[in-house]
Amino acid sequence: MASTKRFREAAELYSRMYEVTDSVNGFETRKALAEMNTILHVDEIKMQEERQRAQQQRLGIIIIASIIVLSLAIFLFFRIRSARRLRIAHKKLEDTHSKLEETHKELLSAYDQLEETTIAKERIESDLRIARDIQMSMVPSIFPDRPDLDLYALMTPAKEVGGDLYGYVLYGDKLYFVLGDVSGKGVPASLFMAQATRLFRTLAAEGMMPAEIITHINNALSGEDNERSMFVTMFLGLIDLTTGHLNFCNAGHNPPILIGNDTTEFIEMIPNVPIGLWPGMEFEGEEIADITGRPLFVYSDGLNEAENRQQEQFSDERLLHILQTTPFESSKKTIELLSEEVEKHRDGANPNDDLTMLCVKVIRDKQKNDKS
Repeated sequence: MASTKRFREAAELYSRMYEVTDSVNGFETRKALAEMNTILHVDEIKMQEERQRAQQQRLGIIIIASIIVLSLAIFLFFRIRSARRLRIAHKKLEDTHSKLEETHKELLSAYDQLEETTIAKERIESDLRIARDIQMSMVPSIFPDRPDLDLYALMTPAKEVGGDLYGYVLYGDKLYFVLGDVSGKGVPASLFMAQATRLFRTLAAEGMMPAEIITHINNALSGEDNERSMFVTMFLGLIDLTTGHLNFCNAGHNPPILIGNDTTEFIEMIPNVPIGLWPGMEFEGEEIADITGRPLFVYSDGLNEAENRQQEQFSDERLLHILQTTPFESSKKTIELLSEEVEKHRDGANPNDDLTMLCVKVIRDKQKNDKS
């Protein structure tokens, strides 16, 4: 641009000089000046074009620079946002890792506790099995083989150990038998049952009458030593096998059933209280002159109160109906039949109580061949 300006100034100077000397060579000078102006005009156009190109280049550079800056800004924005997200994700990952470590520690601790609990449970189950074996050894599994007597009994605890009991003592022609139901279940009930069973055997060996035996058992199990206020219902009988005479005492127990060819019915009895509630009680006994040929069925409430899935009880009515409509074959078969009927009634429901049954029949000489 500076050279163009000087060139123009020189042209103007020459123009003024040639105006003075126009008379000498005016035509040639004007021609030269015209050519020079043409050249200058062309140069000026070129310069304008160069300026336009320069402006366009600058504009392009600015646009490119703007695009680069904008791209960098966008890149930095997303980079910063991604970095922020990564930091948040990393923090969450750290928190999750910490929680996983804590959960892992809790699981290890729970596993250790479970292992300890399992070991303790297995030990308890082993102890309960031993206690069950001891308890079952206290009730007879072998019964007298005599032509004048058909005796059988069965006990099925609802748990590992139960509170029901039965037993018999046979001295010559005198048969003592007992069936009882201790309040509660489990180990405490089984211990109370063991005491009652031991006392029955000891007192029966002394030849006492049933009411007298129960009175002594009540005094032994009542009072301050009975801290849990436990009690036991009990039916205790004494049969003279030579005459069929039955002497018995019922301490709050279910009434037994006397089975006969013509009538099968519950025995009406004096309502004595259960054993273990109050010391010093006098229990009353009763008697039936002769039960020869008529089976006597004694049971715990685990039979008539057995429940199915709908919590419907087996009931006294069903029990009596089965015994009334089923011909008696033997004490064992009667008990096995009722066991099957109870299982059918439960229909898979867990037993809610111990189940104990005892059946005894005195047989006359003409009936001996009918015993099975």
